[in-house]
Amino acid sequence: MTPVISVQNLNYIYNVGLPNEVRAVENVSFDIGHGELIGLIGHTGSGKSTLVQHLNGLLKPSSGDVLLDGKSIFESKSTIHEAKFKVGLCFQYPEYQLFEETVEKDIAFGPTNMKLDKEEIVRRVVKAASFVGLKPEHMKKSPFELSGGEKRRAAIAGVMAMEPQVLILDEPTAGLDPNGRDKILNMVKLYRDTTGCTVILVSHSMEDVAKTCDKVLVMNKGCVEMFGKTDDVFCRYEELSSMGLNVPQVSRIFSLLKKGGLNVNTEVFTVEAGVNELLKILKR
Repeated sequence: MTPVISVQNLNYIYNVGLPNEVRAVENVSFDIGHGELIGLIGHTGSGKSTLVQHLNGLLKPSSGDVLLDGKSIFESKSTIHEAKFKVGLCFQYPEYQLFEETVEKDIAFGPTNMKLDKEEIVRRVVKAASFVGLKPEHMKKSPFELSGGEKRRAAIAGVMAMEPQVLILDEPTAGLDPNGRDKILNMVKLYRDTTGCTVILVSHSMEDVAKTCDKVLVMNKGCVEMFGKTDDVFCRYEELSSMGLNVPQVSRIFSLLKKGGLNVNTEVFTVEAGVNELLKILKR
């Protein structure tokens, strides 16, 4: 099957020819399949944000290409425009981009720009609001009357309402308390499982990625350092640490238990898996 997204030898250079020229993305290639939930991780400055802005045509590569369902995003102005709706990108702290007078109008902004008929816009708004857990009484309120977590969910709903093939969320849990983070992550998984949409989750939280994503793509100094199943990537915790990335805390705990002489499985990346492993030991 043709990958939903295929990145081919992508390069992007900021400030070309100037003393402060920076190669933000260098010779990056990878494929993402339909319906996959991908975690994108890397230290600050690793090229994550620059990379995802190529996936819906916000940035044009210095060289290389991005294919959406086998067709270049950058083939023409119309394909770039089309990609902005097919690949929905929700930036970090998206609630700062809320601007309409009601939550309902804010969520409807994208579908309205797609020139859909009124009935279809209403259907999409209701569906997206339901996904993120916004209630009917929220819809007529100003976005600025919502709590921080509700604003975040309203902003994400605005991207979901465009019903993109690929949904990219840049640090969707940043600044939220543990309860708010869990709500967002559960919502993301439910959305993928229900719609079959491909989701790319950009995150600094190894715990969030470990418990949410099928695969992990690791960026380092503008290059793809690793890309594979979540367990396979987090097993390489020494390499991740050398890049300034911390594996989930529970993984470090089990590594220390192993070094202390306890016969435990060190391939533990979530609290739930850690509890199960300890229960096995107690039964033994």
